[in-house]
Amino acid sequence: MNRTFVISVWLASMCALAYASTAQAVVTITTIAPSNWGASDTALGLNYGSTIEDFEDIQLASGLTVSASGAVITSGPNYLSLGGYGPTSTLPNLFNPLADPNGNAFSTFPCGTAACSSLWDGSHALINTWNNQSMPYTWAPWGNLQFDFAGNVTHVGFSLHQNEDAVNVYVNNVLADTIPGGGSGAARRGYFRIDTSGGTLINSVRLDGTDRDAWVVDHLAFSPQAGTGGGSVPEPTSVSSALLGLGAIALARRGRRERKRT
Repeated sequence: MNRTFVISVWLASMCALAYASTAQAVVTITTIAPSNWGASDTALGLNYGSTIEDFEDIQLASGLTVSASGAVITSGPNYLSLGGYGPTSTLPNLFNPLADPNGNAFSTFPCGTAACSSLWDGSHALINTWNNQSMPYTWAPWGNLQFDFAGNVTHVGFSLHQNEDAVNVYVNNVLADTIPGGGSGAARRGYFRIDTSGGTLINSVRLDGTDRDAWVVDHLAFSPQAGTGGGSVPEPTSVSSALLGLGAIALARRGRRERKRT
């Protein structure tokens, strides 16, 4: 029976290793249609103990920093470099889309009321400029935004408004997807949720558009890795180890019973 026990444990080990090796790092991006604008976190699939940053004050949620790329404003032969900001946990300003001095692109366009605004909730959001304030719409280029996360983050969500051109989504500096632009009549583009599996952790998400395009982000959500406050689903390798341990115990008990009978 000792020989049978050793072989059984070896087979269990090989099965566990095969199972673990099939676990692949996967990043998926889910689009929630603009018709669901303002939906609950549960409806958005954010019911994992997510942290929500709604940009209602300049101090960001713990574990989150934001960067905005620099911008160079051109006007004829002249230009003005505006730099950028970040990574920082404190925004340079608050942006209220309903009080935009440069126009109504982020407040009432195209429906004519605040029902078209870039706000997911509250009264402030984040715009892709060097100081989190609107600029004259004819100025270019506009900037890009990057979100960096401390610790182990397995999903991120955000709303996007007014991107006329495509916005590339980079996860950990790797292009994960492209959000199509809405053209000159762009308004609410939807909510986008990034999920990972296979042990992948999100360190950063960068939204990279064109230099002529302004857009707004709101209701940024992020959650920790399972087992660190965001859930209790074990990783595949942990499941394999647990099954292997239980199998070894069962086989050992069986071997002792059969030795007693002999």
